[in-house]
Amino acid sequence: MPDVRTAPAVTLVARSPRRWRTALPLLVCVVYAVLQLAAGPQWTLFPDSYRYARAAERYLGASREEAHRTALAAFCASRASREAHEARLQPTNHRGEQALEAAADLKCRERWADAADITTADPRYQAIFSARPGYPLLVAPFVAAFGVLDGMWLLGLLTAAGGSLLVFGLLRRGAGLGRTAGLTGQVVFLASPLGWWSAQALSEGLFTMCTLGALWGGLVLLRRRSLPTAAACTALAYGVGAVTRYSSVLVLAAFVAVAATGALVVPGRLRHRGTAVLAGVSAVAAAAVAVAMKALALPSAQVTLQDTFTHHFRLPETADPWGQLLSLAGRFWRDWAAQQAGLPYFPALTALAVWALWRYGEGLGLLAAATALTGAFVVSNHPLVQEADRLGVLMWMPVVLGLPLAVDRHWAWRRARDPEPSPPHEPEPSPAG
Repeated sequence: MPDVRTAPAVTLVARSPRRWRTALPLLVCVVYAVLQLAAGPQWTLFPDSYRYARAAERYLGASREEAHRTALAAFCASRASREAHEARLQPTNHRGEQALEAAADLKCRERWADAADITTADPRYQAIFSARPGYPLLVAPFVAAFGVLDGMWLLGLLTAAGGSLLVFGLLRRGAGLGRTAGLTGQVVFLASPLGWWSAQALSEGLFTMCTLGALWGGLVLLRRRSLPTAAACTALAYGVGAVTRYSSVLVLAAFVAVAATGALVVPGRLRHRGTAVLAGVSAVAAAAVAVAMKALALPSAQVTLQDTFTHHFRLPETADPWGQLLSLAGRFWRDWAAQQAGLPYFPALTALAVWALWRYGEGLGLLAAATALTGAFVVSNHPLVQEADRLGVLMWMPVVLGLPLAVDRHWAWRRARDPEPSPPHEPEPSPAG
């Protein structure tokens, strides 16, 4: 007869590995946070970060002048730290880093002290940012609690970690992959430009989380599970994304709607009610954003094109922005293709991911393709070399979602090839007597 006193100990030993496995995604986030602490001046504010910080200060009750001074002080301090760090690495420099930083900070403040904006005060340019309140509203409590620099850094850390956890959940719960595949997706996300840009003091982190939320809900719909809940989550993700970057949500929802509609037309496993719901929710989201842009007179592509070709409205407006866009986009994509040929890690990873999504995705590939096309479309509308990595960051989504799928199939193949030996059979005790 077994000793019942050993049962709690056996149960505790069995539960400990399970708890460790459950905590692994959080452990990945902790390691990531430690690495970000070590990054130092690699993290810095961008000109757009200054405007988001200024908007956050306004939401907290500061006047226009106070908000400008506070945001400018943080921007200059951040830039001065980065500039001094880079100058200190030059072999001809003999000044201390603190002296370099103080000089750069003073120069920056003096340059922009009397300006209304560090780029331009043109109302058309300012309207592009005031029409996107999502990120400044989210960052406002962090700025109130920790200040501009620490608050925006902490929020970036949380959005990057949150995005990685969404990737893990999407792959584990949405796609039904193993824990190893989910952790792979989480690590790939954090190590890719998606994770890097999510950690910056920009709206990319929040928008990436909204995109992942929409993909998770869409995948559940494509897998015919929890249709009302999944539809509500997808609509919510589109809604939050719309107040963050409405033009990108319009494109993303349109591409997802087209992809889902195509899956309904082509005979296959995705031809069911869940796919129809996804197509409908996405189409309604795209139409709602388009109507809101018209009704609220939000800046359209025409305005952003003029911003691009007039150097932030400093030059006279161009008569044919769309023709210039086609010409510039053609030159940009030719240059982009040449760069990828010279250092082809992105095409190689994408090819492997696309193969895995095509073979084993079951709807995940459809959503990843729609997201990647969204990134390519956004870059095509703003084909600026210095901003392409940020604007086209969603082009990495197939890699983040496809590589874990390849890992999962690899482990499944290995398990099938080398099955674990079954435990030895213990003979039944012979009856006494």
